[in-house]
Amino acid sequence: MENSADPIAPDSQVMVIGDAMVDHQYWIDHMPKAGEDTIILSASENAGGSGANTAIALAYLGVPAKFSGMIGHDRDGDLVLQHMRSVGVDISGIQYGDVTGFTITMIDSSSERTMFSFRGASSNPLLLDEKLLESIKTSRVFLTSGYQLLNREQAMIAITAAEWVRDGGNLVALDPSPLIGELASDIRERILALTDILLPNQHELALLTGESDQTTALEKAKHLCSCVAVKLGSKGSWMSVRQGFQMGDGKRLAEDRVYFSPAVQVEAVDTTGAGDSFNAGFLAAYLHNEKPEDWLRSGNHLAGEVVQHRGAVSMFCSPSKG
Repeated sequence: MENSADPIAPDSQVMVIGDAMVDHQYWIDHMPKAGEDTIILSASENAGGSGANTAIALAYLGVPAKFSGMIGHDRDGDLVLQHMRSVGVDISGIQYGDVTGFTITMIDSSSERTMFSFRGASSNPLLLDEKLLESIKTSRVFLTSGYQLLNREQAMIAITAAEWVRDGGNLVALDPSPLIGELASDIRERILALTDILLPNQHELALLTGESDQTTALEKAKHLCSCVAVKLGSKGSWMSVRQGFQMGDGKRLAEDRVYFSPAVQVEAVDTTGAGDSFNAGFLAAYLHNEKPEDWLRSGNHLAGEVVQHRGAVSMFCSPSKG
C-alpha cells in the first residue's frame, strides 16, 4: 500500500470469526495411486484456516485485528496462538473445544495441491458472551466465511453477529469459500442480504450466480451486494461497487463503478492462503481510505507476495519445519 494513504483510525478494528487450524504441508514428487507409496521431500506446518490466515495478514499490515474461533488445548492450538501473537492479533476472543482442526496438503512437482481437512473444534458454534458481543458491535468491519455457515447452529451465530454489525452502522464482509454451494438456501439468502463486501473467487462466483461463463457471472455479480471483489487468479481481480457504498472515510460513492486490476506477475511456489491474503490487503486499503482501484491493487500485491513463500502465513510469522 502507498505511504500516502490515510492512517488507520484506532476504531477501525476488523473482527474475524472463522476457522483456526494448522496446515501440515508435504512436498512430494507425485501423488501415488491407491495402495502405493511415495517419499516426502520436505514438510512444514503453519497456522491456517481461512479466518486465521486473514487475521494474521491484517495484523501484519498494521490493521487492528481481532480473531474469534475455536481451537483445542493441544499442540496445534498452541501453534495457532504463537503465530497470532507474533504479529499482534487480538486473541482474547478465542474459545476452546476438543481438538484443533488441521489440513494435510500434498503438493507435487507441478504444484498441484491435494488437501485433506478436519475442522475439529472449528466446526463448533461460538458462545456469544458479553465480551464477544461488544467486540462485534464495535468493529468497523466484521469478516466471516462460508465455512462458518455449513452447520445451521454455527451459521446462526454468524448471521446474528452480522445483524449486530449492521445495526451499528458498520460493514459485513464475506468470503464465501468453495463450499458456498452446499449451504441451505435460506442461510445463503440471509447472509448475502447482510453482506456489504463479498470476496469470492471465480469458482465461488459461478456457484453464487449459477453462471459458468465469466463475463455473464461478473455481470450478475453486480446485483449480489453493494461491493463485490472477485479474485481472478493469475488474471488479477475485478470489482463492482454500487452508488451509495460507504467509503473508508464515511463518504458515499456517487455512482456505480466497475474496476479491474491485473495480477502481480510472480513465480508461485505455493498458492495456499492467496485468497485470504487478498482479503487482508483489500480490507487494509479500504480502511486506509485509499481509492477503490487501490483496494484491488493492494489485495493483488499481498497475494502475489504470499504465493512466493511456502505456507499461507510464513511471510508474516516464521513457520515450523519438519
